[in-house]
Amino acid sequence: TVRIKRRSMLRAPVFIFDNVASATDFYRFAEVAETKDRLSKYLVENIEHCMVTSLRVIQTDRKVHLSIGIDSDDAAGQNMVTYAGDLVMRVMKKWYSADIPESYIEGGFNAGKRVSVLHTLLGKGHSVVVDCIVPKDVVQRVLHTTPYRLQRFQKMHNRTNEFIGGISCTAHVANGLAAFYIAHGQDPACTAESSAAVTHFDLVRPYPGCTNLEEFHLYSSMTLNTIIVATVGGGTGLPSFKAARSILGVRSSNELAEVCAAVALAGELSFYAAMESGEFTAAHWNMTHKY
Repeated sequence: TVRIKRRSMLRAPVFIFDNVASATDFYRFAEVAETKDRLSKYLVENIEHCMVTSLRVIQTDRKVHLSIGIDSDDAAGQNMVTYAGDLVMRVMKKWYSADIPESYIEGGFNAGKRVSVLHTLLGKGHSVVVDCIVPKDVVQRVLHTTPYRLQRFQKMHNRTNEFIGGISCTAHVANGLAAFYIAHGQDPACTAESSAAVTHFDLVRPYPGCTNLEEFHLYSSMTLNTIIVATVGGGTGLPSFKAARSILGVRSSNELAEVCAAVALAGELSFYAAMESGEFTAAHWNMTHKY
C-alpha cells in the first residue's frame, strides 16, 4: 500500500533587519493570519496554476524567513516557488510600513538538496508512506532469512544510526532513489534531501493467539517525506524518460512518487536481508568479479 500524504514545494526568502527589535516587528506583521491570507490570495492571482499549501514565518535573530509552500501539480515546482518567493519579497516591501534593509530569495531555510530535520518531519515535495506484509515463507525463500531475525537486525541497525546522530533511519535508500531519478528524468541532486526517510520492520501474527515469534510474518514500512519528482517540465519530456514512465503505466507525479516509494522499500528489504543472511559481501564480490 502506498499513499501520498501531501505535496508542497518550498522556498524561503529571508528579510534582514538592523536589529532583533526591528526583525520582531516584521515577524509579528508577517505572522498574523490577515497577512498570510493576503499573501496566499496575491500569489494565486499572480501565478498561473499556483496553489499555496503553507506559509511559515521563522525568526532567527535579526533575520526573518518566510517559507512558502505550493502545490505545483505534476511539475516539481522549484521554478514556480522561486517566482513566488520573488513576488513575496517585492510585495512585502510595499505592504510593510517600515524599511526592510535587505532581502534575498533564499536564506538557507529551504535546505535545497541537503538533508534537514525540518523537512524530514514536515515534508517537502511529495510526502509518501508505504507498507507491505511479507509472508514468512516468502522471506525464507526469497530473502534467505526469517521475519523474526530480519526485524531484529533492522531495529539494531536503526538504533545504531540514532546513536551516531543519523537523520535518515534507513539502510541505503539513496541508492534506489538515485537510480530511479536518473531513469525517469528527475533531478538526481534531489537524492540528497529525498534520502531522509524512516524504515520500520515489525512482526505480524499469522493467526490470532500465535505466540511463537519464529512463525510471524514480516511487516515493513517507510516514511519518505521529501520525494521530489515530476512528470512535466525539465527533462521529463525526453523520449527515453517518457518511455520509462509508459512502461510503468505512470502519468501523474503522484503515481511516479508512489512507484518511487515502493522501489525504495524493496531496496530496504533486499539490503537488510543480505546483511542479516550474510550474503552481502558475497553478492558484491561475485558481481564485481563476474566478468
